[in-house]
Amino acid sequence: MISLTRARMLRVVAGAGAVGALSLVEPRRLGPLAHGAYRVGVAAATAALVADSSRYDLPVLDPVRDGVVAGGVTLGLMDVVESFDARMVDALRGLGMTRPRLALAALGAAGTAAVIALPHLGDPDRSWSLREETFGEHAGVPLPSEARALIAALLADAPGAPAPPGAEALREQLETARVLDTGGVGADLQLVVEDPRRLAVPRQQQWPVRGEFLRGGIRYELELQIDGGRLGMLSVMVPDEEPRLEHALSQLASPAFVLPDPDRIALRRETEAP
Repeated sequence: MISLTRARMLRVVAGAGAVGALSLVEPRRLGPLAHGAYRVGVAAATAALVADSSRYDLPVLDPVRDGVVAGGVTLGLMDVVESFDARMVDALRGLGMTRPRLALAALGAAGTAAVIALPHLGDPDRSWSLREETFGEHAGVPLPSEARALIAALLADAPGAPAPPGAEALREQLETARVLDTGGVGADLQLVVEDPRRLAVPRQQQWPVRGEFLRGGIRYELELQIDGGRLGMLSVMVPDEEPRLEHALSQLASPAFVLPDPDRIALRRETEAP
């Protein structure tokens, strides 16, 4: 069913109207203050459109920050934008068009209306959620048993030492954790934890326990990233001081690279000692 909510229709009209109005302006005829206001208006309109569209597509950062970045980039490139705009207008006049800006305004308004409306046609109630888009109800595939065992080893308590903050919550999450299917590209595992009962604190951290192992005479390190209080990613890293760094990285990128057995890693725990 093709339908738009009233709020979305107002956004279509407002966005198309703003772009159309800005397209009617001839910046070459503006004074310094008006020219500056025009540039800010173009950047603001760009920011609003990018932020709005990012709510319905997977954003780079989040909708607001995507919009701010897009607006800033547009403002910085206004000399290029205005130069292209002037060439377009002059070219249309050269073709005999008496009101080239009116034609550009109509095209801009129609394009803007389509950009705002199309994500909603047939799905007017859709709202953006990064975690829902990326990690849906059936997101991910079962976590391989060897990877689960490695993560469990990193989260295990050291004999006679207190558990790092968040360890219990993360061990609980590990029971139901899944992994995104990347098609076998790379050695890193992006973990998915849906609706955990508890979150780890600090919410953002690199787990203070690493696992070291040797493969072909090269030393690798297992690192566990915590994102938003959830198990985030199990990464295989190569230390910067590794003499065969380039070869080690090529091995990591190979589909033949496999994770080590838990009994082949040496745990390295961070301490307060320098």
